[in-house]
Amino acid sequence: MSKEEKPGLKDILKLSKLERFVMEYFLKHISVGEITATIEMREEIKRLGDRELVPDLDDVVIEVEIGKTLGRLVRKGFLEYSSGCYNLAPQLREELKSKLGGLRPGYPKKLEDLVRPI
Repeated sequence: MSKEEKPGLKDILKLSKLERFVMEYFLKHISVGEITATIEMREEIKRLGDRELVPDLDDVVIEVEIGKTLGRLVRKGFLEYSSGCYNLAPQLREELKSKLGGLRPGYPKKLEDLVRPI
């Protein structure tokens, strides 16, 4: 994928485990404040206890890793950041709307179902 190409839902499958975890969070919530997103994802990672997501389950380490991951996802074009809020990138929102008939914020969405041809 070149810099000009904007990532689609299928491109999420190519991301690292933590990046994919974060993207699945944003597929569900669409737009979330930075602090809320970090706290909710931190608590979910601790609940899962999955050291493949973050090798050290200390709160600070988890938050640092989430912060780095959010930054990478913004640079890669999967998320956008403005005024303390992270949003699913516009092209991904449009793809969700076409697949689901709307964004359906707050509802879990299975990535595998979203990338399956209609």
